[in-house]
Amino acid sequence: MPIYDLNRGINKPVEFKGLVGSNIYFLVAGIGLVFALFVTCYLLGVPLLLTVLGTFLAGGGMWAGVFALNRRYGEHGLMKAAARRSSPKYITNRHSRLFQRLNEDPTSRA
Repeated sequence: MPIYDLNRGINKPVEFKGLVGSNIYFLVAGIGLVFALFVTCYLLGVPLLLTVLGTFLAGGGMWAGVFALNRRYGEHGLMKAAARRSSPKYITNRHSRLFQRLNEDPTSRA
């Protein structure tokens, strides 16, 4: 039975077979979803050969997808990409009061 190192040292990211950071959690969640797909298809009476084939295809696609995300974004890059998508592209100001007060001396207000 092989033993896998999960931690390589202090202040180093958790790594498992090349996956780092939160990508490990995506892999675990994907495995859980593939298992739920298998159980659902089996209980619905889908032929076993078709169920197993679909499970292997979904699992292989999920595995390849998670490793592709890991290669593209790295440890924290996926969170940074999500933050970049949620930030606005432009900041608009509909009031000119901000620009009118730029030349005022802040100490002269009373």
